[in-house]
Amino acid sequence: MSYSSMNTITTVAKREMRVALRNKGIMVSVVLTLVLTLAGIGALTLLSEREGGRPSIAVVGMNVPTPEESEVIFVNVADREDAMTSLEMGDDDAALVPTGQGWELLAEGAPSPAVLGAATQLVNSQATEEALAGFGLTPEEFATALPPTTVIPVDLGADATAETNYPAVLTVLAGVVVLMFTVMLFAGNIGGRVTAEKSSRVVEIILASVRPMDFLAGKILGNVIFGFLATTVMVVIAGAALAFSGLLEGLEFDWGILAVLLVGFLLGMIFFGSLYAAAGAMVQRTEDLQSTQMPILLLLIATIYSATFGFNALDSTWMEVLAWVPPMSVAVAPLQYAAGNFGLGQLALSYGVLALTNLLAIWLVARIYRAAILNNGRRMTWRQALTAR
Repeated sequence: MSYSSMNTITTVAKREMRVALRNKGIMVSVVLTLVLTLAGIGALTLLSEREGGRPSIAVVGMNVPTPEESEVIFVNVADREDAMTSLEMGDDDAALVPTGQGWELLAEGAPSPAVLGAATQLVNSQATEEALAGFGLTPEEFATALPPTTVIPVDLGADATAETNYPAVLTVLAGVVVLMFTVMLFAGNIGGRVTAEKSSRVVEIILASVRPMDFLAGKILGNVIFGFLATTVMVVIAGAALAFSGLLEGLEFDWGILAVLLVGFLLGMIFFGSLYAAAGAMVQRTEDLQSTQMPILLLLIATIYSATFGFNALDSTWMEVLAWVPPMSVAVAPLQYAAGNFGLGQLALSYGVLALTNLLAIWLVARIYRAAILNNGRRMTWRQALTAR
């Protein structure tokens, strides 16, 4: 029977998927990530529901109706004692009572800006009505005679038609952070598997019957497929929870961004997984793996930090550049797309640049793997592995 590269790659890939499925560390990490993600969505939902209700102010000495568009609810009470009782019972958030010299705003702790602003506006409005009544004018007559006083800020240096959808950007940012964590988890597992097989000399037996590149390709492919499937399940569950929570209600959120994130994960997984495989091949013991993985870890951290520290400055030049620079583009390009700074064509082109970078990375990893996988001496550095023949 003739040797088949495709059969070897497929067999190794299936074996890697089975091993990953039985790996308790990976499965616990996947479940924990999903639980933390759902817990975060739940916490935001509860916080949103609490903030969604309008605060109330107990008002003494004024019969005040509550306009529908008001940020607070005004509750008329008889006197200061009733106002204090409502505060103690938690029925109202603050109380506005007259003192003879003005007004006091009573509250447990500092009142929120919305409550303070509404109370101030109410007192000013009442004072204005009393002053106008002294001149025989009504508030309606005064408003008719008053010229327009609205001041509208206009930024001449910005595109007046462009508005950043920050809730969508923050949602994508959370997705990017979770996906990069899963890349770190599944890609790092490749390096550990390569080193474990090398230290146990199992790889020497395997490579006696299969080609090194076929074995490497199957190992990377199996872990990429397993990681992609596990991440897809997490994204779908988290997306369903997000839709059910109502956090995005009333917002224009493109659910196709979830597919965009998964494509980014796939490209990032191939890139970092290949590098981790090379790092694993350069050492003899698992204890030495950290030294060769450090440059890869720094790239991962740079990718995550470029998104977490730059999401509120997506219009800056450095963030526009990073959207095209692999591997940072894995995290930054989806943010630019969510913010409306990237069209679908630009996003596809950015991912295309990343795909070409992956081809270069795979070529370099293949060179390193050939030179290092059967080296049982001292651990190799990246420079030694790249220059070895």
